[in-house]
Amino acid sequence: MKIRRMSHGDLELMTKWLNTKEVLEFFGDPAAPPSAGQLREKYGPRIDGSVAVEPYIAETAGKPFAFMQCCRLTDEDYKSYGYSMEETIYGIDQFIGEPELFGKGYGTQMVTEFLSFIFKEKEADAVTVDPELTNPRAIRCYEKCGFQKVKQIDGERKWLMEINRGRWAETL
Repeated sequence: MKIRRMSHGDLELMTKWLNTKEVLEFFGDPAAPPSAGQLREKYGPRIDGSVAVEPYIAETAGKPFAFMQCCRLTDEDYKSYGYSMEETIYGIDQFIGEPELFGKGYGTQMVTEFLSFIFKEKEADAVTVDPELTNPRAIRCYEKCGFQKVKQIDGERKWLMEINRGRWAETL
């Protein structure tokens, strides 16, 4: 498996993925799938590095199959989640874009590799994810990777889950 920075050439693939009902169920709005132009507008600045969210593509056997992104938490998130501003906390989001690869261990593998990158390269103290309570597949994946549920957020629609550096080191 390889994780690489997303490029403008990946936007067509993102358009395909984000117009797939299985992906839209938990990543986007099924009632309003995004257009290629909307995705270019949203992800172009991320690709160019002009916003703090860093986009990545996961590949297996040279074929892109998933999207991942990370960024340091906002000041508002630090406050609402109860973190100290002295800590380096990153949030991640990801999805597998090819539904035929669901439930085959790719999610666990890519999240595990992404965590290694963030803890080593970004020197994070902790990493968070916020899956919807109605997404048990994602929650199981994150728990396999060492995340623990912290509290329900967003009107109790999502779990705030966290893995800190010490717990991550134990999973190696």
